[in-house]
Formats: sequence, structure tokens, C-alpha cells
Amino acid sequence: MSKTPAQRAKKHGAAAAPATGSAAKPAIPGSTRSPQRAAGNANLIVIAGAVASAFLFGYSFLLVMPQFAQLTGGLGMPDTLIGGYSTEYAQQLRTAFGEDGAGQYNYWHKTADTIFPLLFGFTWLILLGQQIRRGLWRWLAWAVVVLYVVADLGENLAVDAMLATDPVGDASLASFLTVAKSILFGLSLVVAAVAVFTRKPKPAEGAAPAGS
Repeated sequence: MSKTPAQRAKKHGAAAAPATGSAAKPAIPGSTRSPQRAAGNANLIVIAGAVASAFLFGYSFLLVMPQFAQLTGGLGMPDTLIGGYSTEYAQQLRTAFGEDGAGQYNYWHKTADTIFPLLFGFTWLILLGQQIRRGLWRWLAWAVVVLYVVADLGENLAVDAMLATDPVGDASLASFLTVAKSILFGLSLVVAAVAVFTRKPKPAEGAAPAGS
């Protein structure tokens, strides 16, 4: 006759009795995600976003902008005039563009030049979130990126509205947004560089603190 756990424990000691609830349930693969795995996934997203952003930036400023310049007899596009421009210059550009050229410029704004700031902003928010600890500094860094995206998309709308008619509309708002976009884009790059190169590595788990 088999003995009960209590009888076995009485005869052989407490070690003979199985510990109630000691058997751990097998972990379900994928049910939990370690911090290392989460960081690895975020790194992949940042790398992919940075590569795609660089491709769109190169496509726009190495291929599209030179084509528009040829179409207008060498005039610079408003998006590239980081110091701003006047209504007179916008009128000169609109006359050189013509209806078809202005339509092509508008189409570029609605496609590549809309995707780029959104993709860049999404990528940079993740990057800064990885590199900067929670606090005011992170929120300020994120604010710079968000303001850049808003300024870039707003510039597209303002420039298209300005060039939609002949004679053109007032260029003051479009010019202001172009300058603001350029400054905020540069700040976004600087903030990311500072965050990456000044980040202190986290101490390894279980490592003794320095000076102990």
C-alpha cells in the first residue's frame, strides 16, 4: 500500500514530502519580453527609419530639386531657401514654373515631402526616447522634433497656397515656416547627436557600485 505524503514525511523527514506549489509552470514563449529584446526591436526600427529618411532626403535634394531648378531656369525652390524669400521672388518662381510646373511642385509636396517629415519625426522620437532618460530634457528634445514636423508640413501647405494663383499670394507665412523648419531640423540633428554621444551606459545587473 502506498504511503501518504504525511506518512513519508514522518518516516524520512520533511525532505521526502513534495513542496506544494513548487513546480513552476513552463513559460509560454513570447509571453514576456525582456528589456534587451525590446531595446533590440527599437534599434531595428530606428535604423530602418533612418535609412528610409536618408533615402527620401537624397531623392528630394539630389534628384528632384535639380530638376525643378532646370525647369525654372536655375531658381532655388522655397524649401531650400533657409534664409527666407520675398513675395517678389515667389512671383518670379511662379512665372518661371507656369501652371504645369507649379502642379508638379505641389505633387512633390503631397508625396515625398509629406512622407519625409513624418518618417523622420517618428524615427527621431524613438531614438531620443531610447537615449534620454525620462524627465524635462526628454520632453524638450521631443518638442523640437514635433515642432519641426509641424513646421515642415505647414510650410508645404503655405507654399502651395502661395503658388496656387498668378499673381501669387503673400509669401510672409511660407517664408517664416521655411526658416523655422530649417532651424528646427538642424536642432533635431544636434539634439540627437548630443543625446547619443553623451549617454552614460547603464551599469550591469549585479555589478558592485564603484568604490564599494
